[in-house]
This record gives sequence, C-alpha cells and structure tokens, in this order.
Amino acid sequence: MKLVKSLLLGTAAGFAAIAGAQAADLPITKAEPVEYVRVCSTHGAGFFYVPGTDSCIRIGGRVRAEFGYSQPQNTNANLYGVGNGRRQDATGFRARGRLDIDVRTPTDYGTVRTFVRFQIDQNSGGLFGTSNGALLDRAFIQFAGFTAGRTQSFFDFYANDLNFGGNLDSDTNTNLFAYTATFGSGFSASLSLEDRNRRNVNGTVYDVAGQRLPDIIANLKVDQDWGSAQLSGALHQLNSATIYQPWGNQYPTWGQRVDTTYGFAVQAGAKFKIPALGKGDVLWLQAAYADGALNYLGLGSSDTIGRVNSIAADGVISNGDIKKTKGWNVLAAGVHYWTPGLRSTLWGSYTDVSYSSAVKWDNSAYRDFNLWQAGTALIWSPVRQFDIGVEVLYRRLENNRNWADLTTPYHIKRSEDQFQTRLRVQRDF
Repeated sequence: MKLVKSLLLGTAAGFAAIAGAQAADLPITKAEPVEYVRVCSTHGAGFFYVPGTDSCIRIGGRVRAEFGYSQPQNTNANLYGVGNGRRQDATGFRARGRLDIDVRTPTDYGTVRTFVRFQIDQNSGGLFGTSNGALLDRAFIQFAGFTAGRTQSFFDFYANDLNFGGNLDSDTNTNLFAYTATFGSGFSASLSLEDRNRRNVNGTVYDVAGQRLPDIIANLKVDQDWGSAQLSGALHQLNSATIYQPWGNQYPTWGQRVDTTYGFAVQAGAKFKIPALGKGDVLWLQAAYADGALNYLGLGSSDTIGRVNSIAADGVISNGDIKKTKGWNVLAAGVHYWTPGLRSTLWGSYTDVSYSSAVKWDNSAYRDFNLWQAGTALIWSPVRQFDIGVEVLYRRLENNRNWADLTTPYHIKRSEDQFQTRLRVQRDF
C-alpha cells in the first residue's frame, strides 16, 4: 500500500514539474478590466454610462391598457331621423406599448442628445378604432440649440396634457428643423420649419397642391417657479392644385387663376403651479385663433357625433379665390392631488369655426359649427409611475344652419350630444 501511494505522489509531482516548465515558456497576459455600469447623474434620474464611453443613456417606456364605452349614435338614420346605431361598437379595447431611448454625449459645444420613441398599438374598435401597427412616434437630434427630426410641434403648449380622451387643442408630432435661443432667467425663443402636409385640413372641395413652403413656427416661452407661459405663432401656406375649373360658380371660370394665399394661427397659454391647494396642483389656461390654419385649433377635416357632421377646411375655392376659414378655441384644465397617490382632473374647451358668406352660399355642405368638450378623471397611483384611472367625457357638436337648410329644415339635425367613459391602467418605467 505504501508503494502504491509513493508511485501516485511521484507521478503527480512529475506532471506538475512538466506543466510548470511549459507554462514558463508562455507569455503572461493580464485579465481585461471589467467595465461596471455607473450611474450618470448629470442628466437626471435613470441615466447610466454606456460602458467604455462618456455617453449617458436612459431606457424607458410605457405599457397602457384601456377599456372604453361610447354612447351609440344614430349615424345610420335617414334624413327624417329614422334609424339606429346598432352597427356601431359601444365598447372597445386598446393595448399600447412604448419604448423610449435617450442618449446624451458631452462635447466642446454642448450636449448632443439623440431620442427615439417607438410605439405599437392593438385596438379593437369603439373609441379606439381598428387600426393596429407600429409607429415611429418621435426621433430627433438636439445640439447647440438646434432640433432636427420628428418631435412635438413648437407651436403646442397644453397639448392634451391632462385629458385621456377628446382633442382640446394642437397636439402634433411632426417633422421639423428648429433653433431655440435661451436668454437666461427662464426665457427662450424658438423658430421652427415644420411639415405643412401634417397640418392640412382639406374638407371636401379645397384641392390642396403639393408642399411649396413649410409651416413657419415661432414661440416665446418663460419658465419660472410659479409655472410657465408661451406665446406661439404659425404661418401656413394655402395653394390649390386646381388652377382653372369651369364647373359651378364656386369654382373659377376659364381664364381665372387661383392665387396662393397664407393662413396663420396664434396661441397664448399659461401653466400655474398652485401649491397652496396641494402639492403638484396645476392650472392650465389657453386661447388660440386661426385664419386658414384650423389644425392649430386641434381640428381635423371632419368631426361627427351621431347624425351631425361638421366639415372643416382651411380654405374653399369661391369665385376664383381661396376663401380662408376662421376659428378660435379656449380651454382650461386643472389637476388636484387629494393625497400623494390620489388625484383628479377637470377640463373643458370650446371651439368655434366660421366660413365666409361666399363659401356658404356656393356650397351648402359648409356650415359654421362649434364643439363643446368637458371631462373629469379620478386617478389612483398605488406606486410611483403606475396609474389606474377612470374618465368621463362629454362632447356636443352644433351646426349652424345656412340658406339651404332653411328651405328643408326637417332634413337637418343641428346638434348632437355624446358621453364617453374610459378605464385606463398605465405603467411608466
């Protein structure tokens, strides 16, 4: 037994000696240093350094689930009001996923910021429609005061900040090139060239030509301890692809040219912090006026509630000219925190649109209209960035009669009301 143990120990010692001799002939290398993730506090919470670089990155996003109920409307009724809304969805669902990537890198000329927001929706009808798919919601670069890419319009201010449903004002992501100058004490001014096609409101007659000039946006903004305020202006080109038309007196006759014209919009808004009522309490006030640029009031080409349909157009050709459409909008919105985890919102808006008398005489489809919207929501946040809320929304659309309506008044329903309810569960990260 002792002999066997001696042989085993001797063999092991021999292998060790051989291995040591071979190892002495190999180059000695050091292990690569491990790059640990480090917090980047320069740009706020959630940023960390990209290993091996001086860039900071934040990855965030959102998951939203919604259930909505909308009061069915008699959209299938005939001219005498006979019909029902049985073909409409009264309820619907939405699932939305969003991913945000924010990368910032220091340079000798300031920080370079690159931001991408990718969003995917799955909708099942009702309030949410049936369109599904992916969307590049935002993608922009900021450097030395310049912003280039797709982001929120520099005209926008309140931008539906508190309300779940309804469209109270201009809230538009668009392609743009902009420059912002800062003056200290919270004051800044921006000049932006933005995609005109994103802002067109065509109606049914105005035949919009191709984009020749982008919308020109300017704003002046101030941020203070009491809140913030902004004054915005927009210049919007109206040009027609139809230069000559022989049909009807609402079109130019042969030999008449439809000249290009320009619309505009102005907006003033203020956001007030009200800590005396509750920590986090805020009040928004805003007003806007548009002449030939209705999208800056938050309007699309049409809005329908039941059998009442409003047609909106920046301008309509009449007697050889583009007659611009005028409109204005006012809104108020507020949030109150009953406790740090429980808050309620209350908001309302009124929008008024009017056509020139020449347009209403030439084409009975165009009527002056106004839209009322009001709503409230109660939101519970059991933990930070996790919301469970329910909102009730009231909408009323009113059409004013024109000369054609007076000859057959029983054909026209002038106003319609609608209630909507949404349940939302949302988690931001």
